[in-house]
Amino acid sequence: MLQNKNFEYAICGGFAIDLFLGYNSRKHGDIDILAYWKDRDEIILYMKSIGFDVYEMLGGGKVHRITDIGKQYKSKRNIFCCKADCELVQLSETQEDDIYFINFQHIGQSKLNFIEFLFNDKSDKHFLYARNHNVKRNLKDVILFNKNIPYLAPEICLLYKSTDTEREGYQQDYELAIRAMSSEQIEWLNNAISFMNPDGHKWLNDSIINKTK
Repeated sequence: MLQNKNFEYAICGGFAIDLFLGYNSRKHGDIDILAYWKDRDEIILYMKSIGFDVYEMLGGGKVHRITDIGKQYKSKRNIFCCKADCELVQLSETQEDDIYFINFQHIGQSKLNFIEFLFNDKSDKHFLYARNHNVKRNLKDVILFNKNIPYLAPEICLLYKSTDTEREGYQQDYELAIRAMSSEQIEWLNNAISFMNPDGHKWLNDSIINKTK
């Protein structure tokens, strides 16, 4: 669906961990895609052209249906694209045009009728962590491949997951991925988590993540 397009992308989230491991480790709620802000409009137009409705998250349980790329809020870094038969989301109207309340159904995805894009920034040489641009990763290390499928490197996936370790599946993702990662990947993750959590973090106490110290 996304191959040979004029924008960079990579599978992220739990599916990226599975692509790194080489097997399906657990059930996943949806498909998450890493992309870059500079490609946002092109991605929206493309997804609409192949039959998806596109919504941007607004916060507070609300979303905006994007019918015109010239009219976007861009208040959050994620959009989701869904088809009419998608059972993962329930939308209810508000009193504002094209604004809806959203309720996600945590039933797991079985059809390719829902995709979420998470937008990030980069410099000429570095991927910039969305929550703090002082956390960087060399671009050559950011997107890996399982056969021809691009996926986000596990150390970056885990950095994002480190903000919500109690969420279903996140601890398992960490425990499986960390044991398959290189010492360099672990060291980068260790430094990034330490930088973002100066008062400590549960994963920093793990014996494996500390093996590079």
